[in-house]
Amino acid sequence: MKLFRLIFILIVGTGLAGQVQASDFEAALSSETAQFTFRSDSSLIGWGGADLGLSLFYNDDNDFVMQAELLQARQASSGNPLTFGVGVKAYVGRLDVNGDEVFGLGIGGEIKYTFAGVMPTALYLRSYLTPEITSFMETEGITDHVLGFQIEVLPQTTAFIGMHHLEVETENLNGYEVDDDELHLGVRFTF
Repeated sequence: MKLFRLIFILIVGTGLAGQVQASDFEAALSSETAQFTFRSDSSLIGWGGADLGLSLFYNDDNDFVMQAELLQARQASSGNPLTFGVGVKAYVGRLDVNGDEVFGLGIGGEIKYTFAGVMPTALYLRSYLTPEITSFMETEGITDHVLGFQIEVLPQTTAFIGMHHLEVETENLNGYEVDDDELHLGVRFTF
């Protein structure tokens, strides 16, 4: 059954890639979770200059959360390696533990420090908070944090390692951790 779901996720993700003409494909895996992300410039929705991301998160407990993110961030330069970004992120999903529906809109941002060099590296923190006022259905809040380190191993390939904390609060669950808070390994391909 898990193999069937993974194949379904990959088929849906491949279909999305053709629709959004993604410039990046990212896969992040841990022992109990998988997240696949397609990123492109936001000009696809008529507003250029920001990053548009569509993600599908899935875990061993049969929970899934789809995410749509719009993040506006400055590009790092040799004179300014520390960059900041702000954005919004929508969450839609289902928790298998009791059938709760996840639906919310969060705000947040990114802090990133880029180390210039032959193989550029970066340390980043991305965080989104969804308060009760922008949480719907059974959802009462979502907390989403990613702390990571990335290195460009080839001109269009980046490897990364990090921690992901995704927690959902619902009417029936108080602080349900959707992610396993374990080490995630991933790769990002740029097209």
